[in-house]
Amino acid sequence: LDSFDRLQIYNQQYWWRLLGNFAEDFRGLRAVLGERKFDKLAVAYLDDRGSQSWTLRNLGSRLEEFLRAHPELTSPQSALALDMVKVEWARTVAFDEAEKPPLPPEKVRDVPPELLRLGLQPYIVLLELNHPIDHLLGKLKRQSEIETGTLSNAVSSARPRARRRLSVRPSRKPIYLAVHRHKFSVYYKRLEPEAYRLLCALRKGAPLDTACDLAFTLSSRSAETMAAKVQSWFAAWMSFGWLTRPSAT
Repeated sequence: LDSFDRLQIYNQQYWWRLLGNFAEDFRGLRAVLGERKFDKLAVAYLDDRGSQSWTLRNLGSRLEEFLRAHPELTSPQSALALDMVKVEWARTVAFDEAEKPPLPPEKVRDVPPELLRLGLQPYIVLLELNHPIDHLLGKLKRQSEIETGTLSNAVSSARPRARRRLSVRPSRKPIYLAVHRHKFSVYYKRLEPEAYRLLCALRKGAPLDTACDLAFTLSSRSAETMAAKVQSWFAAWMSFGWLTRPSAT
């Protein structure tokens, strides 16, 4: 083989590698769209955006933006596809983003709320969704376990079934989700609307008292209930190691 032929082989192998990594990162999207439609989308995305990073980890970083610009590639499942991409990219971020030292509890207790500013771990992604993607991905995982026979010996002997596309109706109310990491595993934690707004405000740099005001602006809860909620949330977030020192501005 001359140098040109070798280069052609390398380019082809690299292209297949990109497609393989893309399919692995967005298995949920593939299950929503079906294989043919997903493969067409993958080629269009990689042709248009390609890989502009030294690591394939960032291959899907602009997929949400691309799908918003090209809804015809996911129609009529465009809204569901967008929510799925948000969660699947968040999973990538949650898996390998940096982790800062968690904030000790006394650092939270000893500072007045009007002065207390808190940061969130970089690996936490906060999402507002219109579909129960966490449940849908759980269904996909169980489906994969059945197909590979890892769920039980009895199931593994069953005949393989044709894979159906994943689908779900939009939720009546927005779903607030935190995608996060614990002990090298990624988890999805649903949040109450006020908890979501509180975390978003803290991430933007608001002091605790302001963040609480923003969180409960639209709430009809009593002051006692709000205080109990905040205390309960913070106990959980501290146990997860979510809270850190705020980033320097």
